[in-house]
Amino acid sequence: MSDSAETMSPNVPPPLALTRVGAGLLSLAALVSALGVAGIALLRGAQPYWLLVGMEACIAMAGVFGVLFLRRKFAEGPAMTLLCIAGTVFAAGFLSWLAVRSGIKLRGDRSIDVKMVMLARVGIAAALVALASFEVLRRNRQSIGLIGRAVATGVPLAIIVGGLYVGRDALASQQAVPAWIVWTLVSIGVVIAMGLLCACGHFVIRAFEMGRPESAASKPATETAGPTPAAS
Repeated sequence: MSDSAETMSPNVPPPLALTRVGAGLLSLAALVSALGVAGIALLRGAQPYWLLVGMEACIAMAGVFGVLFLRRKFAEGPAMTLLCIAGTVFAAGFLSWLAVRSGIKLRGDRSIDVKMVMLARVGIAAALVALASFEVLRRNRQSIGLIGRAVATGVPLAIIVGGLYVGRDALASQQAVPAWIVWTLVSIGVVIAMGLLCACGHFVIRAFEMGRPESAASKPATETAGPTPAAS
């Protein structure tokens, strides 16, 4: 049976071995961490941690897809594949940490802090996004503008979210400023952040769609076609 990478359009390069190996190793690390955390919660936890286990199962599944990518699967859409894996690892890892922010309580009055595991998964997700962006730029330079727009909308989004997070204690106290002013500003910030999130997500998805074979191969074809001769 022919490999999926071998059936691709000749105008579209397959993923580099560096991308496949890097993504495979990162996904394997996420998979192993998910199995480890879920195993500890199930076998040694002082109470059921079903939300945690559910999020770890999502991370494990994403890790399996990353290992399949290493074995040359999903070669026609490597960027979108890696983006989906990264998003799952990031979102499920963050929700997993939220479920046990005080740590996994073990039998015998001990606990395990999983904050470092969450931060490691954020790093894994960021590295996978970097590999996906690299593959998109290799396939279609038209995606550069879309990625630039995603950065232009993502930076102010990060600033607003970071500002709300850093100032959460001041917002809770509300001593110097009337409450209605504080919550009006917060509401405006949330609305702007939601708009930026939608715009950033749109630009990211469009940029990564440019790596699909039909998109990557269409631009060279239109550039080299030239004008259609008039019928005699």
